[in-house]
Amino acid sequence: MATVTRPAPERRRTVCLPATVLAVVCAVVLQVAVAAAPASPLPAPVAGLVQSGHLDEARRWLDGELRVHPQDARAHYAEAQVLAQQGLFGPARDELAAARRLAPGLPFAPADSVRALDQELQRLDSGRAPAPAGGADPGLVWSLLLAVAGGGLFAWALMRLARQTSVSTGVSKR
Repeated sequence: MATVTRPAPERRRTVCLPATVLAVVCAVVLQVAVAAAPASPLPAPVAGLVQSGHLDEARRWLDGELRVHPQDARAHYAEAQVLAQQGLFGPARDELAAARRLAPGLPFAPADSVRALDQELQRLDSGRAPAPAGGADPGLVWSLLLAVAGGGLFAWALMRLARQTSVSTGVSKR
């Protein structure tokens, strides 16, 4: 019968310290990445449909929401965004006006999102073509960058911890 030897208490402390530091670093990186992610003014089901290019389904979902909750300013605002993406600018203006009537100032929507929608609709009123979409959203880029950096740091720390553990316990890698 084999006996299992446990590491001395000092050894346990040296293993726990790097693991604790690693956990704290990962938690901070995750918190920063979540805070840097842009908040979408669209409801989650609609945002997913819009991102995947299913604008008609997003409109059907919003139409159903508006039938049940006609006083929902968020749904009117989301409908305005989807209609504008589909090139239906008249109905988009109407939905945006309804959202503003129900919730003056649109406090639930990010100011830059409201400004972009207003600018797009004003450009169309003046007869100019809509501006081409700019590259990737900077908030998303930073979130992805932080997530990759955090994952790399996590992998490095795990490999270092495994190396320290195998060296101190005398385990051979062969």
